[in-house]
Amino acid sequence: MVAAEGAGAVQVGPATAADGGLGGEQDGDSCTAAKGTAAKGRAAAEGTAAEGRAAAGVSTPVLLPLASSAADMVDSAAGFGRGATNGSASRAASSTWPDGVDRKSSYLLKIRLLGNPKKTRNDICYFFEKVIDSDLTNYKDLVQSIVEEYPPCYLEVAHLQYYDDVLKTFPEIKSDQELMFMFEKHSETKFVHMFVAYCDPSEPYEPITEHCTDMHVQPNNSAEHDDDSYLRNPIPENEHVGIDEENIYLEKEPIPLNMVLFSGKEKEKDKGYVPEDESEDESEGENEAEVEDEEEVHEADHAQNVEYDKEDPPMTVGSTYPNMDEFKLALRQHAVKREFEYNTEKSAPRRFRCYCKRRDEDDCPWRIHASTTDDMQTVVVRKNPYDHDCSSTTRKKKVKNATKHWICEKVKDWLIEDATLGAKELRKKLKEHYKIKIHYKRLYMGKLLALKQLYGDWDSSFDNLYRFKAQVESCCPGSIVQIDHHTINDKIRFRRIFVAFKPCIEGFRIGCRPYLAIDSTFLTGRFKGQLASATVVDGHNWMYPVCFGVFDSETNENWIWFMQLLRQAIGSPIGLAICTDAGQAVMTGVKEVFPDAEHRECMFHLVSNFKKKFHGKVFDDHLWVAAYSWNPYLFDKHWVAMEATKPAATAYLRKWHNRLWSRSQFSTLCKVDYVTNNLAECFNNWIKHHKSLNLDDFMDKVRQLIMIKWNERRKVGKKLDGLILPHITKKLNAMTRELNLEVVECSEEVAEVTALGGSGFRFVVNLQERTCSCRQWQVCGLPCKHALAFITSLSNGHIKNYIDLYYSTDKFRAAYVQLIPAMPDKTQWPKSDHGFFMHPPLLKPTAGRPKTERYKGCGETKNKKGKHLCPICKDYGHHWHNCKKGNPEDIAAMLTVREPPKKRTKTTKTAQSSIVPCDDGAPTRMSFPPRLACIHFLEDTTKKKDTSNKNGKHINSKSGGSKRSRTDSNQLEPISTESCLPKEQTYVPVKVTAKRKKKRPFRRFPWCHSIAPQWAQEARK
Repeated sequence: MVAAEGAGAVQVGPATAADGGLGGEQDGDSCTAAKGTAAKGRAAAEGTAAEGRAAAGVSTPVLLPLASSAADMVDSAAGFGRGATNGSASRAASSTWPDGVDRKSSYLLKIRLLGNPKKTRNDICYFFEKVIDSDLTNYKDLVQSIVEEYPPCYLEVAHLQYYDDVLKTFPEIKSDQELMFMFEKHSETKFVHMFVAYCDPSEPYEPITEHCTDMHVQPNNSAEHDDDSYLRNPIPENEHVGIDEENIYLEKEPIPLNMVLFSGKEKEKDKGYVPEDESEDESEGENEAEVEDEEEVHEADHAQNVEYDKEDPPMTVGSTYPNMDEFKLALRQHAVKREFEYNTEKSAPRRFRCYCKRRDEDDCPWRIHASTTDDMQTVVVRKNPYDHDCSSTTRKKKVKNATKHWICEKVKDWLIEDATLGAKELRKKLKEHYKIKIHYKRLYMGKLLALKQLYGDWDSSFDNLYRFKAQVESCCPGSIVQIDHHTINDKIRFRRIFVAFKPCIEGFRIGCRPYLAIDSTFLTGRFKGQLASATVVDGHNWMYPVCFGVFDSETNENWIWFMQLLRQAIGSPIGLAICTDAGQAVMTGVKEVFPDAEHRECMFHLVSNFKKKFHGKVFDDHLWVAAYSWNPYLFDKHWVAMEATKPAATAYLRKWHNRLWSRSQFSTLCKVDYVTNNLAECFNNWIKHHKSLNLDDFMDKVRQLIMIKWNERRKVGKKLDGLILPHITKKLNAMTRELNLEVVECSEEVAEVTALGGSGFRFVVNLQERTCSCRQWQVCGLPCKHALAFITSLSNGHIKNYIDLYYSTDKFRAAYVQLIPAMPDKTQWPKSDHGFFMHPPLLKPTAGRPKTERYKGCGETKNKKGKHLCPICKDYGHHWHNCKKGNPEDIAAMLTVREPPKKRTKTTKTAQSSIVPCDDGAPTRMSFPPRLACIHFLEDTTKKKDTSNKNGKHINSKSGGSKRSRTDSNQLEPISTESCLPKEQTYVPVKVTAKRKKKRPFRRFPWCHSIAPQWAQEARK
């Protein structure tokens, strides 16, 4: 496989068996086909098709993205649209005929090779062409030629289908007769679109029907699609956070040629070089003399450093191994490689004897004897006189020789690359490499043993945090590493930890905006704790981690402890704004520790809670727009529209979501306009692949990630020049084009800017004070479009002079000027004198398999695997009563047997059943406009009072005076005028119980009708 480097690369060439075939796992970066490179690959494949084929059967494979449907793939592969005639198809086929073939009996096959959709990516496939002679080809030979050229994974079989352009179907080919029938259908065009799919024979094959991009996960129906798109963020790019965007300034340095290119002569000159692909027999003949001389010289002094092929260890007489453990491990590998099992006869520190397990069943004479040399360590094979005569044992359910120690050695390299690999993924890899199936529990124990050898013992990892603290404090003075513990049953156990590096703290104070995004995510290792983090943004809006910590659960005590240490690290900057989700514990922590900070609430979590209770197009049109409104007037406009339609919805927001969630009420000090907590979610996604590590390794890994990021951005800062960051200036210059605004100057610094052809709103821009009446300039620190129109209309106006200094290059360099410390591995960390051993925390038992992914909310896209199967058309994604592909007679017959399903009535819950609110008293809360329904109700009530006074009726002033609103909600509207004043911002009407009629006595006794009906009648009188 030839793979280009970097994201968006196109693979050209077939997949070999070593690559795992089409069914194996493919890397996302090397297999993602970008539009530009895929177009070049297609052009090259089509342009050289006539020149590159010298004989029939020669194919040109190109890796292309799948089309949206099979019909689209047919058109794209043919190179002409659906409206192409047979003549054009024939011309397209004739243009690619190789020389020396019979055009009367030959056919051009354009084949799409699809891998197993459960093992490979769904958005890529292999496309190649093949010319065959119908008189000389049968079904078996055709399948064999494809399988030999493009081998599948282990035990997978091939299924062939073709596209019938007349019936618009995809018939399957299973015999020679069906193959001949396919040739007859395309006898005029000589052009066939075929699909070859590899799948596991133990699973039912699902033929291609219409869509092939998502064969197992069918598209959602219209109802589910509407529900998923309800209250989606209309402008998600407003919440963009940069993570790996340093490449816009840094060009990739070219790799030296001597590190990449090796010719055949250079390999021959390098005597010590042994290619990984060569077998032991090939390399042994070339370097035999050198290896023998080296063994003669170094055997006595370095007997333990014996090298051998660990994939195919030799067991001939005289083979040496460093020690007895290495020999036993090599013997297990030899048994797995040769597909046999053995029984141990003698196992001692200096001797080992074993024989074939099938000695009695198959009379296999194989046996081996090994013992140590005079140095008491090196093991030499003494006897191995016979070869195996027994049958293979690979296909057994349990392979005896694949022990957990053997598994540990084989999976180490994979776990070094990705420590989050599960037992299922490792079992697939071992099956592909060694063709054996291992029990899940044994594989899991081998994985734990490998992780223990690679990353240390889990029990001692928590006590090792004190060594991590000592190392950080020694190489980075001023950093904060706080470890808390508690005593349970006379054992000191880990409780929580807080880490903040000195460069991150100082960089936040002098180079970043005073804005914190705080959130937590769960760990996926044995300790299912919570990882809390505080993240900010720099001038580029790039993610900037300040601190992080770990505790057992999200409680008020843990969050207050985290906030106190955060305040100790950064203090309380002027204009500090903190954004959190709607969690009760984290909101309490912010309120207790940062009472003067501006507390914002994540709009995404607000919408997730809101859409569970209220539905309607009015909220889809106005809720997100209200959050993104810069001006209070525009916010009030959208708010009144929602309140006029559903007052209960706005009452819910007044009561339970009174933290700031609209730009119209953000302060103008921190210069950050995010309405969601996406910044914290970016940090969680950045480290999610390392959350299963031991806690000491995880802390060191996060430090290393921050160190790498600081180094890259420090290089970016050295290349920048000028006052403002070039990326910001380029963005504002692009905004100045095509502005349909009219500027009327009041003075050199003040002007009125009017929108033409739209709403006609007019805003006042003041360049001296850097303000605009739309408030966008004040909130985010960048000139809005009205200010840009005024600035560009001036002869001496420069945009860079009106941008806030938070976006300057000096601030950006100051944020990354200090170095994150480089640290050795944990075996070299200094010893800690804390005086006790800190045991791991007590693990809480959980039901079911441990989760590694968070539960997605109702508004997020979920990959639903189990779709409903229609019993009529055998298709997924709809019910039988909504089937449009099936026979109407079958649907009518089904209706006679089954009644059509009844629609479920949606019940809207009241606001009292929502989440638990935070206590009142926070300094910053949403300021809502006066209640529209209350004002109308007061007018109606006043008219009724005047009418009653004229009629001479008495008005009881002591009554509650509440009355139900005219909307569909059960919310009661108060009569008191105090609720309409702006100061009553958090007022929620209280339901007043109406006066009921006195119940009859017999109603209190439900048994009175059957026992004493006469007594009940007397009681009624």
